[in-house]
Amino acid sequence: MRKSLLALLTLSLALLSLLITPTIAGVIIPPSSPIPINQISSSTDSNLLGYVFEFANNGQVQPASYASISVPIPSSIPYYYNPNEYWYNNMYAFWVALSPYTIGNGASTTFLQAGVDLLENQSVKYVLLFVYLVVNNNAHPLVSYQYPYSQFAGTTMNIYLYLSNGNVVAQFSDGSFSYTYNTGISFTPYSALVMGEAPPMTQNLNGKNYTVQFYPTPNETFSGISFNIIGSPATAVGYETIKYATNYPIANNYISSNYAWAFAWLSSNPSFSANAYTSSSSAQISGTLQLSYTETPLGLLYIA
Repeated sequence: MRKSLLALLTLSLALLSLLITPTIAGVIIPPSSPIPINQISSSTDSNLLGYVFEFANNGQVQPASYASISVPIPSSIPYYYNPNEYWYNNMYAFWVALSPYTIGNGASTTFLQAGVDLLENQSVKYVLLFVYLVVNNNAHPLVSYQYPYSQFAGTTMNIYLYLSNGNVVAQFSDGSFSYTYNTGISFTPYSALVMGEAPPMTQNLNGKNYTVQFYPTPNETFSGISFNIIGSPATAVGYETIKYATNYPIANNYISSNYAWAFAWLSSNPSFSANAYTSSSSAQISGTLQLSYTETPLGLLYIA
């Protein structure tokens, strides 16, 4: 997620007693009429990997009122670190988002997201559940709770975003755990995002902010991630593929003088399999997603 780890909050026992059982918005079920899924565009990003979807009715983009993602939490995550660095973190983030903008008009830079982080350092593994509002790539934390990794290892975390009484509501559930958060934010969504991310931080150097990437990000593929998006009746679904910018240097958190260690993504390989349907009352796209992370060797990057 595009955010600072300094914003992490610890969930207290008092808050645990206030968790609300999800009342998930209704999901349409076929039979209904199949509609095509067409690629509209493709773009690159320094650390995002996934898709933006939108519904269209005879060329006019229609509202999308519901989006969900189900993430299988691995029983364990690989542990890699560079002993010369001091963060020693490995991170994988998976999230779903709703945006008031359409593909190509700000959907990938302004959105309300809910997701899960899998993190590890030298002493502990943990899972982070988060809700953030991102506006023009500036992240505003709404809620962020940290749990021991063992609490969710081997389970599937279901994450939902939907409109309720005009506000966007986020919900998390894995069968034995549930949490509901009303963001109090109201807008009409026109696109939905399903994403994987290797979260960066920023570091200020000589008055300038530089991207700080935790590394090494090990070669890792996450598959079996399912998603579901619902909107107004439509004649087609459009999507944008977002891939890591290949051969694009990203400064990590070791900066010395005018040089920094850096790496570039060698390749990215997001893929999905999905079907879309429409009825007289709503349209739906559902499927599964695969996300792959690939690192490169480190090298020196000159900072102007």
